[in-house]
Order: sequence, then structure tokens, then C-alpha cells
Amino acid sequence: MKKKLEEGQIEEKELEGSDFSQMEIEIPVMSDEEKEKLDASQQAVAKRSGKRKKITNALMFVFNVCVVVGILLYQMLNSEFVPISDLDINIGYIFVCIAVFAVALFFDTYAVAYLIRKSCKRPRFALGFKTNLCGRYYDAITPLATGGQPFQVTYLMSRDVPSTSALSIPIAKLFFQQLTWFIVCSISLIISFVNYNSFSSFVNISSYIGFVLSFAVLFLTLFLSVSKNVGKKLVAKTLKLLQKMRIIKNYEKQYQRVSQYVEDYQNLMREYVKNPKDSIVLFLTMAIKTILTYSLPFFIYCVFNGFDGSLYGNFLVMGVLVDLASSFIPLPGGTGMNEVSFSMMFQPYFAHGPLIWALLLWRFFTYYIYLLLGFGMVTYDAVYGNRKYRWLKVQRALQSESKEFKEQQISSFRRERAYRRKRQLKKN
Repeated sequence: MKKKLEEGQIEEKELEGSDFSQMEIEIPVMSDEEKEKLDASQQAVAKRSGKRKKITNALMFVFNVCVVVGILLYQMLNSEFVPISDLDINIGYIFVCIAVFAVALFFDTYAVAYLIRKSCKRPRFALGFKTNLCGRYYDAITPLATGGQPFQVTYLMSRDVPSTSALSIPIAKLFFQQLTWFIVCSISLIISFVNYNSFSSFVNISSYIGFVLSFAVLFLTLFLSVSKNVGKKLVAKTLKLLQKMRIIKNYEKQYQRVSQYVEDYQNLMREYVKNPKDSIVLFLTMAIKTILTYSLPFFIYCVFNGFDGSLYGNFLVMGVLVDLASSFIPLPGGTGMNEVSFSMMFQPYFAHGPLIWALLLWRFFTYYIYLLLGFGMVTYDAVYGNRKYRWLKVQRALQSESKEFKEQQISSFRRERAYRRKRQLKKN
């Protein structure tokens, strides 16, 4: 009876030391530098989350739809319009298009999930999927696709990814995405230059302009990442020039922000130079995703005209040229230029009516589906997902504390048992 009371007292003491109602969640300590970068991301998110920005995004979406409708009406009035019911559609290739999109989305997600696993030391594919969709959604509703990264940083932080990792993951993915994009685009432009007469001259010229502007940004980033001292001087001179032109207002603030961005790239490149396996995995992942995305026009062609393997190379190059031609348009999703470029480039291959439907199908798989999936993900998190994650977080903490309490009880029991055995041996 006395032993039972003693065990009960031990249990009460352990329970008193373990407060389940007031759990303390450990928060990682951030440096001042990390706090500044995080503040910049959170400020960008706050600006985009404001009521005014939401209205602006909604108006831009409506404008996007109006542009597409206008182009469709123009096509109907100036060319032979054929109702979709009168077209000979190969239903099987629609499922092929869905499969190509799904595989491209998988590899795009895998790159994010791989980076999260490397930083968190455990697989979190679902988090990678949501983070990727978050980035694609906000890229789709912001001019020149500039809104995705700040939201990805904020989302990763809200899911307890360490601040350093949350800041570096979007940058790492963007780096390998730009690298594979540059290689694919360079090869496509060489082919289009050699066979200049095989492609639309307007789209060809526009694609050269888009490539030069995009390459200038990529080259500047890589150059600044490799040469630290020259990079800082170049940043300072460029920002001073922009200040004189009254394009930027606060020189010091912009200089600090750009310099920090350059330093992040430098640290990132050093890290991946030391880990060639990670670089190869991410490069191949993004290369497959890029090629699959640019392959969609060919499979859309197969929907209306059947399979013709000899056209695959041309369609891949034309898909790249259309993307380049609209890359410098400062509207969400390259609105207007994408539709015009696609119509001019692919019109010879979609004669007798299906061009309008091919354009709609291509635009759906390359733009509108990301709006739908992203909006669904954001809505799900707002209604249920965020609450569920907070509960799971508390549940894991409770389980961890319960496990620790159980181990303490077992350790206490073993010590008491060893003490009793020792006393028994002394008596004998």
C-alpha cells in the first residue's frame, strides 16, 4: 500500500511538471540579416494581400479574359469558325495532354519537395506541392511573374520550415529553372535562326527581344554571384543611374535589398558546387519539366489532327518562341501577346477551324489551370488547411511531451527496482 502511494506521488509530481494546457513551441532564433529578408518578403505579401491589390488582381483577371474573348471574336470574324461539335477530335490525346501536364507539375513539385527534404531532413511532398502551387498562382496574377517567391517564403515559414531554408528554397529552384530555360531557349533560337522561313517572322523577332532581355537579367545575376566586389560596384552605379532617372526613390534601401539578393545567390552557388549530386538532380528535374511544358502544343495538335511524329521538333521550338515572345509583356501571364503569338505561329497547322479551340486548350494547360489550382489551394488553407495544421502541430507537441513523460516514468521505475534489489541483496 505504501509503495502504491509513493508511485502515485511520483506520478502527480511528473504531471505537475508537465503543463499540457500551456505548451511552449520552440521558435528558431533568426539573425538580423534573416529578419530583414523575411520582413521584405512579408511586406511584399502584405501589399499583395491588401484590399486594393485584391481588386487590382481581380480586374487584371477580367482584363485577361476580355483579351482572350476579343482574340477569339477576331478569329471568328476573320477566319472560318467551326463549332467544336463539327470537329473530328481524338479524345485519347486530351488525356495525353492531361498526363503531360500532370507529369510536368510533378517534376516542378519534386524540385521544391527535394529542397525541403534536404533542409528539414524529412520528406514533405505535400508541402512541396502546396508551395509550388502557391508560387505558380501568384506568378500568374502578378506582372512579369514577380509575386511567387515572397509568398513561397511566407508559406514555408508558416509551415515551420527554418527561416534560412525558407528564404533559400525559392531562390535555388529559380536558379535551376532559369538555367534549364536558358539552355532550351538557346537551342531553339539557333534552330529558328537556321530555319528562319519556317516560323512566323513577327514571333521570331519578338522572341529574340524577349530572350535578350531575359538573358540580360540572368547574366547579370550570375555575374554578380561570381564576382562579389565588381558586383557591388555595378549594383551601386546602376541604382544611382536609376535614381537620377527617377525610376527608384530610396537608393540606400534598394542597394541593400539588391546586394542581399546577390549575396544569397553567391552562397547558394557555393553550396551547390560542393554538392554536385543535388545540382544534377535539380537540373534534370527542371529540364524534364521545361521540355514537357513546351511539348504541349504538339499534343494539342494531335487532338485535332492525329499523331505526326515528324512535327514534334518544330512544335517544341515554336512553343519556346511563343513563350519568349510574350516574356517581356508587363501583364500577368503575358496576356494578349501569348494569344497573338500562338495564333500567328500555329495558324498553318490548324487550318479549317480548330485554331480557336487549340488556343483555348493550350492557354488552359499553361495558365488558367494554375489559377484554378492555386485559388483552390489558397481557399482550402483559408477555410480548413491552416486550422488543421495548427492542430497537428499541437498534437505532435503533445505526443512528444507524452513520450518524454513516459520515458521519465520508466526510468524512475527502473531506478526504484534496482534500489529494491540492492536492498534485498544486502538483507540476504
